[in-house]
Amino acid sequence: MPDHSHEKQVTDRIPKSYKIYGNILYRVTVAVAVAALFVPVWILADPGNNVLNPNIIFSAIFEGASPEEVWAHSISGGFPGAHFYLEYITKADSWALLFANIGCGVGLFGLVPAAAYQAIKERDWFCAVLGAVLAALIFLSMIGVLSIAG
Repeated sequence: MPDHSHEKQVTDRIPKSYKIYGNILYRVTVAVAVAALFVPVWILADPGNNVLNPNIIFSAIFEGASPEEVWAHSISGGFPGAHFYLEYITKADSWALLFANIGCGVGLFGLVPAAAYQAIKERDWFCAVLGAVLAALIFLSMIGVLSIAG
């Protein structure tokens, strides 16, 4: 029978807040990735149930249409905004964007409880404040306040 005492010693040294963060990242990422596997099937199975009908936009793209011309084919008649998936949540391609946004924001979902645990239980104020600042930066980026575009 193999001796797993070394593995237990190593995992015992990992702070619980790190395990919380890692577990949330792992579980949310896997769930979103699995869910996102089915969205392209839904998009192609019902092309009319999309903000941008794939049959129409692919033709427009291959004909050299500009982004404005491509978005003109959408159900809104133009670019509906960065978070259009909230307005058109019944559309298949809205779910693709929703899953992409959840996947990109997964760090925030893990940071908030990990930083709270660090502050409340572990009393690691430096890491808790650093995590809170990073969570704020991610949140401000997600809502469009901070941008690398300027």
